Amino acid sequence: MKLPEGKTRLDLVREGLSGGLKKTGRLVVSLDRLSEDPRNERRVYRNMDGLIASIKSVGLVEPLTVTPEAGDTYRIVTGHRRYRAAKAAGLSMVEVLIREPEEELQRRQKSIISNVQREDVGPVELAEALQAILDEDPQLRTQADLAALIGKDSSWVSGMLRVLSLPSDLRQKVGSTQLSVSYDSIIRIARLDDPRSQRELIEVLLGGASQREIRSLIDAQQPVLRGSNKPSTPTEGPKPKRAFKTEHQAVVVVQSTTSRLTPDRVVLALRAALKIAYEQAAGADGRDEINP
Repeated sequence: MKLPEGKTRLDLVREGLSGGLKKTGRLVVSLDRLSEDPRNERRVYRNMDGLIASIKSVGLVEPLTVTPEAGDTYRIVTGHRRYRAAKAAGLSMVEVLIREPEEELQRRQKSIISNVQREDVGPVELAEALQAILDEDPQLRTQADLAALIGKDSSWVSGMLRVLSLPSDLRQKVGSTQLSVSYDSIIRIARLDDPRSQRELIEVLLGGASQREIRSLIDAQQPVLRGSNKPSTPTEGPKPKRAFKTEHQAVVVVQSTTSRLTPDRVVLALRAALKIAYEQAAGADGRDEINP
């Protein structure tokens, strides 16, 4: 065997090129011999800066999990995020843990179960992956079967799949955001019947509202948001309000349309009003954006 220029036999053994492609065990390989799984459910990689800085400082602590492919390459099973961070950090070699190849459907199911447990994939990406598994696995006849497979209850699975019923532009917004969006918030929004309310709540959510704030806002306006035809019971007495005196010769008032005005609702209302004010000011000035 002719040695590549600049390589020793020990280098080839370490890289798994001597005596054929190494099938199992640990190995240090070049990044250019690794390929990502094209069907990996993760498509948006969030909060990478900290991981990249850590790898630059101490290296890749946990090896990637891979399986052998044709030629002298390996396909990544777990660790796509670490792989991308290692490339961004300037590494040329990484340690991998080689496993025997698995049947494609079984491998994808394990990946989804892992991501469900860690809530490590965006809600839209996960919903699409769950639907794909349900469509492709003939043994999963119902949502209850899928729930049993991933260790969740049927109502959670139903809620995640309901995310796919959101309008396509809202799915795109949620799927492409760099924010970590809670599954609970998106499930609650997706279960609403009013598209306008869904849009408003997603704007608030992507503006930084917490899961608790979204839940509070939905619970406070439940009859309205669910499109109830029942007339609301009139509330005696004046509606609560909060006034904020500013230094711009103006007072900002938030007044509730119900009998309750919680601190969460005050903050959410102010955020929504500020967004509307920016949009109106931009439209009046003929500009795309007004900076605060």
